[in-house]
Amino acid sequence: MPSPPNWRDIRHTELFDGLSPDDVNLILSRSSPQEVPRGFFLYHQGEPAKTMFLIEAGRVRLKEITEYGSEVLIRLIYPGEVFGAVIADALYRATAQADRPVRAHAWTAKAFTELLDRFPQLQKNLFALTKRFMYLSRDRLRMLATASVEHRIDWALAYLAERAGRPRGDGIVIAERSVQRDIADLAATTIYTVNRVLSAYERRGILTKQRGRIVLLRPLSPKKFPVV
Repeated sequence: MPSPPNWRDIRHTELFDGLSPDDVNLILSRSSPQEVPRGFFLYHQGEPAKTMFLIEAGRVRLKEITEYGSEVLIRLIYPGEVFGAVIADALYRATAQADRPVRAHAWTAKAFTELLDRFPQLQKNLFALTKRFMYLSRDRLRMLATASVEHRIDWALAYLAERAGRPRGDGIVIAERSVQRDIADLAATTIYTVNRVLSAYERRGILTKQRGRIVLLRPLSPKKFPVV
């Protein structure tokens, strides 16, 4: 049977770098497989942080509701990435929603903490992944506070190309059901503004866009982007 779209062999993900196949199998044996339909929630902001997740297929939208009732996109989570308890505090600070069907491995916070104690390399890998997310969050916050909207849209395009892009003969294809909404949420702007900027890029031959698909025909300047 072919692998589903947006699928990753999680035995080779960064969380397990440096661990033997037997160690990885043991760690995975302590998890419970979960399948979550599109639109369903894995957890809600403010609930006790009880579960750690590793995505095998699908995508999760991590979002926070501010005290003023606004919804803020914190992160898009792709196959091979981890989130949830252990990284979170005692309570989940955001809501995790599947924006396409998700398959994941789930550990209780207690079980995963015991695994971290047993496998120092697992602890080292989780720390490295958490540190990278912190750097990404810091750079994105600085960019949202200081950069022009075009710069922010450029950054969002680079982010999606890095995580979801697929090389093709004439460029990199970003195929998402709601790609312009994703760009707008990542760049903290409106879909109208995203469409205007992308149309200008299309006229300049930087990309082509269709419904649910953008093809980057030439790279945007890397000097514009914070390291992710």
